[in-house]
Amino acid sequence: MQFFMEKQVLREFVRILKISKTITISLQLLQTMSIIIQNLKNEHAIQSLFSNEHINYLISYSFDFRNEELLSYYISFLRAISGNLNKSTISLLVETQNGEVVSFPLYVEAIRFAFHEEIGDDSVNRYVTSGPLANYFSDLVTFFKKQCLYLNDLVVQASVEPSQELSSNVISTVDEIEDNLYYFSDVISAGIPDVDRLMTDNLLQYLVLPLLLPSLTAASDTSIGAITSMYLLCSILRIVKIKDLANTIAAALFCPQQDFLPLHDAKAKGNAPSSKAQHPLSEENRNGYMTEATRNLRVTIPEDAISLDGSGHCCLLSLRVAMLSYLSSGSDAQVLGALLVLATLLQTKELDELMLDALGILPQRKQHKKLLLALF
Repeated sequence: MQFFMEKQVLREFVRILKISKTITISLQLLQTMSIIIQNLKNEHAIQSLFSNEHINYLISYSFDFRNEELLSYYISFLRAISGNLNKSTISLLVETQNGEVVSFPLYVEAIRFAFHEEIGDDSVNRYVTSGPLANYFSDLVTFFKKQCLYLNDLVVQASVEPSQELSSNVISTVDEIEDNLYYFSDVISAGIPDVDRLMTDNLLQYLVLPLLLPSLTAASDTSIGAITSMYLLCSILRIVKIKDLANTIAAALFCPQQDFLPLHDAKAKGNAPSSKAQHPLSEENRNGYMTEATRNLRVTIPEDAISLDGSGHCCLLSLRVAMLSYLSSGSDAQVLGALLVLATLLQTKELDELMLDALGILPQRKQHKKLLLALF
């Protein structure tokens, strides 16, 4: 092992992997690394190997997992590493900032395969999405919320005292936030309804409804700025592809408050009561921006996530006014942010076409198609 480290063989492995064009190299490298790690018995040797950043590079490398043999070798590689984790070695595989863990590639990559399609055991899926284990998803979103608040602090500092260091920190934090969103997307891609529900509920309850949306109104007193919130909403819609999440965000942005009615007796799968967006064809709706398509829309929102004012009314109505004010009289950054939100909504395939029509932002091409179909 001393020879292995002195000659920096692991660095050579990484170099070869970067320039290789064949899957054979990846297969052999993963098999070799697994054998080496599994046969390490000396604690000092394990620490020497894990202290090298090349291990985390191999863990995070984008292998072609369409090859089942390669996937099997990669899983063996992760198992070999995790089998040697203890209080001394685990700290070598995490990245910290200001005493807080901000990156743990081994955990992030391993959890991706917890819901792999070949595992597909319904009882296991129910187990990991219920009881105390389900807290993992709320903890995940809570940590993500802290990252969002940290990004906002950096943006505020950079706007007051611009510097190269702050700009670099902003870019780095944005990368970390988007990496986490792609992780959410990976978990959701397993196609397990209970996981989708947990991710949707937690994102709405801990982030979108209590923090991001209220920050868009001028009267709000939140710990995050409107511009940062608009960026985060765009990123969530673009990366985390959950139909209910997209429709709820769109409805909350543009629908009037009276369309969100608490359903105290509505409990699905043992969840807390929620609120449902309903759109009756009132005189106001017929004369306003709502259309007949609203009759068919239903959006479920965690009840304790909805922000209320002092009179107990939902403050969602002012969000549409705020977005329009940014477009008509906002700063350059606010105009750009509002336009990006609208553009992202139009490009979000998970958003119901009925919702786009109800919000008055259905593209003209689709409006014409709808009118033509109505003639026949």
